[in-house]
Amino acid sequence: MPTWMGLGFQDSGSPFFSFISYLHDHVMMIMLVVVVFISYLLMVLLINNSFYKFFSESTLVETIWSVVPAFLLMVLVLPSMQILYMMEDIKSPSYTFKVVAHQWYWTYVSPLWGNFYFLSDKAMHTYSEVDSMLESTSMFPRLLGSTSSLYVPVGLTSRFLVTSTDVIHSFALPSMALKVDAMPGRMNQIFIFPMRCGIFFGQCSEICGSNHSFMPISLKVVSHSNFLENMTSVLLNDVLNLSHLKL
Repeated sequence: MPTWMGLGFQDSGSPFFSFISYLHDHVMMIMLVVVVFISYLLMVLLINNSFYKFFSESTLVETIWSVVPAFLLMVLVLPSMQILYMMEDIKSPSYTFKVVAHQWYWTYVSPLWGNFYFLSDKAMHTYSEVDSMLESTSMFPRLLGSTSSLYVPVGLTSRFLVTSTDVIHSFALPSMALKVDAMPGRMNQIFIFPMRCGIFFGQCSEICGSNHSFMPISLKVVSHSNFLENMTSVLLNDVLNLSHLKL
């Protein structure tokens, strides 16, 4: 969950985010070594005025400053490519959810579920109205809480099919290392494998209009049994609603 004045990453909720955190630490360590070494060389050159007399032409130095940067680039590229291919690997999902973006709310559809809508899905609201409706509570950060949440099971692979009905949006959940564009006329897919139960928040990450700031995403990761119970209750509510409409 995001915290106020947080300077680092959010707590990891998926193995992909853990790998990205390790890659970040790996890159930062190499950058620190390079910055310290270059700073040392600059200080030596500035202090010692006769330094250039011995290194005005040196095959050894030219070889070193060609080979070492190439080696460092390989050290950075290899783990990055490994994580990239790992994240894009096509898996066999246990459940598939369709995520549809609208101005300015999200709709979630599953072959077994009905539609779920977030706050302010039926009408336009002013900034002050939305601001008051999305006040922070002890449980949810301000502007990230929503009236409905998408439930996914922990320890199972789920697939999101993301699209849009109007303009380009972006479905993003930082704790899950998940970010995919929602484009009209196109269906993008992304996989998620939650490692732990909890509530994870995200937002639309593509400027999409006046209420772009009020498109929260709430993902609840629960046990498989709780997930099935929630799915059953939703199905029963849909059946009851349909029966009332027919009557």
